[in-house]
Amino acid sequence: MPTFDSGAYFLTTLIPIGAAPIVDGGVPTSPVHALRKRLSLLPRGERSPFARSTRNHFARFVVIDDVAYNGREQPNTLLVAAGPALSIDQKYKDMLNPVIAQPQDHLSCPFLFFSSDFDAASGADSERDSYLRDLWTRSEAELKEVFKYCLGFEARVTDAASFAKYIADCQIETTMPFHDYWLDGVPADQLPSVSLQKLGLVALGILVVAAGLVYFWLLPHFLQGFLGALLALTAGVAAAGLSIYSYVLDFGKKPFPAAPNSTLPEVLKALYLRREFTRFAIDGQFDAAGDDDASAQRLYDSFKSFIDANKPDDVAEPTQKAGAIGI
Repeated sequence: MPTFDSGAYFLTTLIPIGAAPIVDGGVPTSPVHALRKRLSLLPRGERSPFARSTRNHFARFVVIDDVAYNGREQPNTLLVAAGPALSIDQKYKDMLNPVIAQPQDHLSCPFLFFSSDFDAASGADSERDSYLRDLWTRSEAELKEVFKYCLGFEARVTDAASFAKYIADCQIETTMPFHDYWLDGVPADQLPSVSLQKLGLVALGILVVAAGLVYFWLLPHFLQGFLGALLALTAGVAAAGLSIYSYVLDFGKKPFPAAPNSTLPEVLKALYLRREFTRFAIDGQFDAAGDDDASAQRLYDSFKSFIDANKPDDVAEPTQKAGAIGI
């Protein structure tokens, strides 16, 4: 289930951009040009509209004008050479002719790519919709300035619920999510459990093979027994292979469990503590290097002050602000 994994929802959308000429700021222009300008002016870092959400890890906007052209499809060289002499339809001869352009795929209009990775308890649509409604509530003005250039946005979106519906209608499958909060690998005991149904099918396939071998191979007619055993072996291997294949696909769809301390507030707290502890370690080097009781006491007192001031167990505060870049 690539849309949801390790406690995070990976939202991917493609939203068509209007093509009719518009007037933006008193200047005639195109929606895609005005959108690019608006995105370039979108606040970043702590002032970003996405930094107001306590669930949002990453958000991306990309304007896609058209699909990339990967070059001609290369036909068989022998067919190209023999093409003029072949008794085939002219359109097929043209497809083999290297000096005639091949058809190309193009988008019907520019698209706005919007993706977001955010904390979620499951991959249910309700998780996506609650995130989008919260995002609209916190950043309605900035979102309107971006999405108003997209087809149907101003006619359909009037509140948080309609914004969530509009974005959901433009959602596409996420095929390659990236999540790196399992720093030491996923513990085997937290992986999804093995499907007993699939294991039963595998066992049944193996049983068919064994039973077929025993039954047919022991028949008095050697050739009949050999052919029977071969058929049983083929059927058993096919059944076992199909079962294993089905099991692997089904197993691969199951999301990994959420990594410990991987929600946005916990990640921000970890970044904050790393920065503060680095400063503490630098400032306390002289006391740490000393071997007298006074140095040890000062190091103890300063570390206690560090704990009291930074409250490692309190995720809420003090912490790093969402959207802050750097250490």
